[in-house]
Amino acid sequence: MPAASTARGGLLVSAGIVASRLVGLVRQRVVAHHLGTSDAADALAAAFRVGNITQNLLGEGALSASFVPVYVRLREGGGGRASSFARAALGALLPVAFAVSALGVLAAPTLAGLVGSGFTGDKLALTASLVRVLFPMTGVLVAAAWALGVLTSHRRLFLPYAAPVLWSVAQIVAVVIAASRRGVTREGLAMAVAWGALAGALLQVLVMLGPVRSLLGSLVPRFDLDDPAVREAASKLPGSLLGRGVMQLSALIDTAMVGTLGAGALASVTYAQTIYLLPMALLGTGEAAAALPELSRGAALDDARKAALRASLGASLGRVVPLAAGATTAFLATGTEITTLLLRGGQFNQTSTHDVTRVLAAYALALPANAASRMLATTCYALGDTSRPARYATARVAVSTACSLALLGPLGAPGVVLGSVAGAWVELALLAVLVRDKIGGTGASRVPFGPLLAACAVCASLGGIARYFAVRAELNVYVSAALVLALAGGGFAAACGALGVVDVRAVLRRRGR
Repeated sequence: MPAASTARGGLLVSAGIVASRLVGLVRQRVVAHHLGTSDAADALAAAFRVGNITQNLLGEGALSASFVPVYVRLREGGGGRASSFARAALGALLPVAFAVSALGVLAAPTLAGLVGSGFTGDKLALTASLVRVLFPMTGVLVAAAWALGVLTSHRRLFLPYAAPVLWSVAQIVAVVIAASRRGVTREGLAMAVAWGALAGALLQVLVMLGPVRSLLGSLVPRFDLDDPAVREAASKLPGSLLGRGVMQLSALIDTAMVGTLGAGALASVTYAQTIYLLPMALLGTGEAAAALPELSRGAALDDARKAALRASLGASLGRVVPLAAGATTAFLATGTEITTLLLRGGQFNQTSTHDVTRVLAAYALALPANAASRMLATTCYALGDTSRPARYATARVAVSTACSLALLGPLGAPGVVLGSVAGAWVELALLAVLVRDKIGGTGASRVPFGPLLAACAVCASLGGIARYFAVRAELNVYVSAALVLALAGGGFAAACGALGVVDVRAVLRRRGR
């Protein structure tokens, strides 16, 4: 189980995610420019949350946890069983996705009321209309998650994670065209974004079907629920669904709580979450997605495989945790500058920047825990255990909800996010104990915590110094933000290299290859 293979795979996944997330940030900037933190922006954010619930339940995370380990093992056995299993899995998945999408369209007013508990009148009606457009996207993206599982199992790692670029581009094109029409309202712009998202989801699937067909030989689904491999994968699905389900319930509760805080609160959380998800996707999702097929190889859990798992997990944590800590420091120390460069302009003004920065600072505290938890949970999935990570996710949601309710009144939207932060660290602690018991350790010793803290201090100090002189010099707000970020980020990178936190030359050599 070579760590170098996982590292190269992580880089390929990260490259695809970088492309999709950067274009996603452009999409959010365009939406923010036209909608700001208005009621229409809140309605759009709420509608996307509703669609994301079923997408995440039936999509990438849950499917990969049950599908990839079985598919990888069948591929190693040869004989065409892997292709037959993949098409049978598709045959089982498509009817469920279609039924859920249809029910979502029919129940749009009810779903809008649940996710927008503080919405009334035109705002609530707009949310329901947006849900009707967006919910069919769920079924389409479930098919995309199946294609992603096939491609990643074959180490085709760039395309499936870069394909969401098309999803974002379609929304950008839709809103730009709509904005060019004279007299268009914010509500009309929000509807244009929703239709663009649905079209983009179709494009995202279509671009992956060609490579998948070449790997499987056919895209025709098999409707065979008696297939032993399908039954095996299905037996692992409830655990991953439970874990995803409670997380989506938590997101729904958080959305409902934030929706009671007035105009712009939910939009601010959504904008901050988009920024937060860029490093989270790169560090947690990218590394975990690349590692799952490699971790799934092997048979009996003997001492040799335990040692190999510890080495692979430790190498991944050694890459993920330092970069997550750096991103956390950047969000806390230079959050205003990050939000300014990424979103400020048009309807997104200084007040909007301030509101999003406060929420982003809260999200920052969860980044190391969530990134590390992805790797630990992936190790459990590779070992065939999806039930205990699901139970730990349930504990996380209980802690998160209790803390969010306690902090909602005094802190508002940042308080809701801080509740999620507390839950994230509880889940990490539980997963660390579980993985240690399974394989004899977590590999956390590969993380140089002392030098890492010093590098983070350098980052924060240089950011503060740069901001002080930029204010004294009365620089343009965008020039000032770019200067602060350049010095803070450059200082962190230099300190990491000098203190041995990461082997900069080794990273560059891997990227060169």
